Amino acid sequence: MQIENSSLGSKISNSRKKLGLSQEALAERANVSLSTIQRIEKGTVKPRSFTIKILAETLELDASELFSDLVDKQTPKSSFSALKRMNLYTLLLVFIPFINLCIPFIVWKKSKEIHPKENIAGKMLSFQLLWSILTIIGILISIFLTNLITGQAGLGGYIANTLYLLAVVFNVFVIVKTSSQLNKEDKNVLSFVPNLF
Repeated sequence: MQIENSSLGSKISNSRKKLGLSQEALAERANVSLSTIQRIEKGTVKPRSFTIKILAETLELDASELFSDLVDKQTPKSSFSALKRMNLYTLLLVFIPFINLCIPFIVWKKSKEIHPKENIAGKMLSFQLLWSILTIIGILISIFLTNLITGQAGLGGYIANTLYLLAVVFNVFVIVKTSSQLNKEDKNVLSFVPNLF
């Protein structure tokens, strides 16, 4: 079995031993089954809040200390799921430079699951901002150069549209790749992008 709450289990085990209690004695005092005590101490089960509260009282501990161990273990997963949502919201307006930042930025600021100083969220927004700036500059340069070289204004629009579509495809590719990395809970997302937020 996978160890989920090893720090919680070790805290309960250490406190029990300090009081000179066996697992059986703790189970009897707390009115909890022996197998529950054993699984909690091994870290193979996520105990209910009621059980944690009873164990804290029995072991003369502050219940908030034990609850904080559970919250710390759960935070990264919820943070990654919120980051995945934020990343996928970018796809809604991926084809509109600068506007594609709006929904992810709002999600980032309103979400309680994503820490305001979250590096990954800042990098995702930074990439979209840089993509928007470079796309607009690239389109303008392609129109200018095409008009300068050929003297035909209509040809510049065709090249600019082609360049724009390639930029959108690249952006979609990066969003999908980032989503894949977030699914693997990889913290090294968009390592080539500076965090501007």
